[in-house]
Amino acid sequence: MATMSDAPISLLYQAPPRNGGALVRSLFAARPAQAPDAQHGIRFDARWHGARPDATRLARYRQVCDLPDTGTLPLLYLHAMAMPLHMAILSHARFPLRLLGLVHWSNQLESLRPIANGEAMDMHCTLDGIQTTERGQSFAIHTTLSTGGSVAWRETSTFLSPLARSKSGKKTAADGGEPDWGPPIAQWAVAGNAGRRFAGPSGDWNPIHVSELTARLFGYPRAIAHGMFSAARCLALLQRDLPADAPLALDLRFKRPLLIPGQVALHTAQGAGDDQNMTRFVLKVQPSSEPHIDGTLRRL
Repeated sequence: MATMSDAPISLLYQAPPRNGGALVRSLFAARPAQAPDAQHGIRFDARWHGARPDATRLARYRQVCDLPDTGTLPLLYLHAMAMPLHMAILSHARFPLRLLGLVHWSNQLESLRPIANGEAMDMHCTLDGIQTTERGQSFAIHTTLSTGGSVAWRETSTFLSPLARSKSGKKTAADGGEPDWGPPIAQWAVAGNAGRRFAGPSGDWNPIHVSELTARLFGYPRAIAHGMFSAARCLALLQRDLPADAPLALDLRFKRPLLIPGQVALHTAQGAGDDQNMTRFVLKVQPSSEPHIDGTLRRL
């Protein structure tokens, strides 16, 4: 039976966590891809008080993702702001799973109100144990951003530490209720340096994204695009006709890697009946039409 389910490991910051040394150590630590049962109950509670966006990184993020400056923070930039706190957890000496090889499996978030570009916020992240699934071990990091004492934005990021990957690369079964997507609403090319350009403002320097050489070390023939970069590019189009202050819920499921350089096509399907405030979308790799990201965007 799993233990370590007592008090969480607490981390408290008054400035952005600096994880460089711990991150390098964790990359080379002899951690397993599957944690022993005794460590499944591990818990973290991490807080960063008075967090503010860095204006330079924010400008670069908007440039890379082709986002306008509306005076408020982009929906997914807040995930990038939380990355240092996430990495403080994942690179902690007591985190039991191997960092390299973790897969960002899905992301669900709610934006309850817009946050101004320079607004201060309190950030709170928790991790409540590790679960065993048929694909490997998974865990979720729950993040809330509060301003003025009330929650403005929250998300759940789910990660998978997969079992040894089969060489066949078999596709997973499609989710039920697949709509008739019809023709794409947009198509674009993703440059070979997209991973390096996004890594800076997002803080995600996973080697599978930044170069062909480092991606090959992990079994990929070329670098692959960040899933959150692809999602941000989708949102740049999906939010175009929505009010800037509209409360939104976003559900992302990361399906197949996008090798870069590459081509993608964005398809959408509008909800019907009680779901008229929901848009379902899929970003497909071209020319294979395999799904890279599947998601829903819903007005609350």
